[in-house]
Amino acid sequence: MGRIDYQIEKYQFLCNDETPRLTRQWADVLEECRQLKAGAEERLRIAMLNVDYVTSFELPFRLLLTRTPQLIADLHDELQINQKEAVFNGKRFGCIWSLQTDLSAIPDDFQYRMVTRIRRLDLAGVTASPYQQIAKDVKAPRKRLRLALESGLQVTALDGLFWFGIQRIAADVQRLRKAGMAIATSETEASDNFTGTIRRIPVYRLTVGG
Repeated sequence: MGRIDYQIEKYQFLCNDETPRLTRQWADVLEECRQLKAGAEERLRIAMLNVDYVTSFELPFRLLLTRTPQLIADLHDELQINQKEAVFNGKRFGCIWSLQTDLSAIPDDFQYRMVTRIRRLDLAGVTASPYQQIAKDVKAPRKRLRLALESGLQVTALDGLFWFGIQRIAADVQRLRKAGMAIATSETEASDNFTGTIRRIPVYRLTVGG
């Protein structure tokens, strides 16, 4: 499908009651990542070393990571990462990760929201519009993915993150496959002006007759 360019004109990922200290830490991390044009693992390492704590919910959105659990696992022993459980937006369960040994002062409940304006450009002329329309029509992330695939769209990991709210698209694809959908996986090159990087990312489509 050729390279996809994501032109991010507005991108705000916000946590209710976030402290000014955390806000500054994240701003510094993102600036360092952009200056270094850091890859995924390096972006995560920079965040872990410079932010008091991170959550499994926020990392994909803040750093545009598509393989967060695997990346954390790769860095776990090197950085001696500690963790505890948390609840996100009242219903999602996940983890807090930190290099601190005492995590008792870190909240157990987080409320996040995101506001974006993103342009999508690819060689086939597919824009963000069909993904945005599905996001308006359907609330559940996995149902959004199913509808997109059934509509003939090819869905990258970043499409899923930006418009469907999917943090681990491979896991949702696997569940859809178990439910009987014939989904093919390939890779495509993607660029974005948020991280300033060009990389290979997974892309999914429904196979003919699937």
